[in-house]
Amino acid sequence: MSYMELLHNIIENKFTLGVIGIGRVGLPFGVSFAQKGVNVVGFDINEEIIRKVNSGQAPFFEVGLQDYMNEVSRTKKFTATNDHSLLQNVDVVIITVGTPLNTHMVPDYSQLFSALDKIVQYPISNKLIIIRSTSSPGTLESIVKPYIERKTNLKAGEDFFLAACPERIAGGKCIEELHGLPEIIGGISENCSRLTAEVFRKLNPNKKIFFTTPKSAELAKLFANVYRYVNFALANEFGLIAEEHGEDAHEIIKIVNEDYNRGKIPLPGLTGGPCLSKDGYFLTQHMPFPEFIHMASQLNENIPHHVISKLKKELAKENKTLVQCKVAVLGLAYKSGIDDTRLSPAVKLVDVLNGERCEVVTYDPYVNPSSGSLNDVVKDVDAIIIATNHPEFKILPTVLNGMTSNPIVIDCWRMFDGKELKGKYIAFGKGK
Repeated sequence: MSYMELLHNIIENKFTLGVIGIGRVGLPFGVSFAQKGVNVVGFDINEEIIRKVNSGQAPFFEVGLQDYMNEVSRTKKFTATNDHSLLQNVDVVIITVGTPLNTHMVPDYSQLFSALDKIVQYPISNKLIIIRSTSSPGTLESIVKPYIERKTNLKAGEDFFLAACPERIAGGKCIEELHGLPEIIGGISENCSRLTAEVFRKLNPNKKIFFTTPKSAELAKLFANVYRYVNFALANEFGLIAEEHGEDAHEIIKIVNEDYNRGKIPLPGLTGGPCLSKDGYFLTQHMPFPEFIHMASQLNENIPHHVISKLKKELAKENKTLVQCKVAVLGLAYKSGIDDTRLSPAVKLVDVLNGERCEVVTYDPYVNPSSGSLNDVVKDVDAIIIATNHPEFKILPTVLNGMTSNPIVIDCWRMFDGKELKGKYIAFGKGK
């Protein structure tokens, strides 16, 4: 198959798409293409995920995903497998495997190389390979391209096609953003970029596409996440400053942002997750001042400790210590409306409490849907920490009003103003 034949087949929807890694990025991605009528094969090594997907069951919660799963189960457009020999039957391969940090806070590309090794076991002439995984600037051109060329004796951009198109979707909005967000494409050649653009236009023919270099595409993803993470750290610093001065950071920030285009300061809160917490470290080897990233990370990672410190002070006023107490942590996911606990500050908060040897109970209706009710969890506790701002926690005032005890409530997200809550209310970012 030539370049023109592959281009024609993509435009006419006569191609097969392979997605390596059908986790929280790859599965919504592959299923979205299948929902548009593309034949998709999802590759993974997790047999439980494969079993669930092939039975039409989403292995995790993502808004709209189960509806898409139901549809593609009927049309048979999506198949999950651990048989990588089926890669020889696909025309376009998209790699969506994880690229976590190792213990030295350096990107670990072992899953990426494992995916590449599986791809090059079979002929790749005139196939398109798209790297969707997060990577350091220069990875596609300096590492992936020569690695594939050395393994196959083929030339990227001539014998096969290669592009970077980093994912930028947010958990809880994957399906929506796959269709609506612009794509940033950095191909090894113009033909590589053109092919990649036509693939993504299967999701939305009007999808906005930005063409750039591979390195710029890699940097764009990192710039966006580092910008957000550092700004969240600054907002948390403002929260600490406001507490020190006995003022309310939320009130101050809202005043600053109101009708002021140069404001847009985010509100303080627990910050983490599998992308924001790590992506800055993909840049530190290329930064003249990497301390900037380290400081933001140190600040955000310290907020759970700060919250526990506030709780200790309040308990001391009642002549109690954490060892004597039972604490309910509401929320385990790293953000509202999802079940993803990877690098979650809520989980870290629980770990800190366990280290203090207090009794900890948790409740997250997304992570553990069958774990009982909010009423059951907060019964007979000395303190409640709202660690994730799930909308299901809005009923907390009603629940507390039905209790005889008055637990301390620490709100990390300012879900309440305190007036409607029974008992002692403490908000992160608010002083006395």
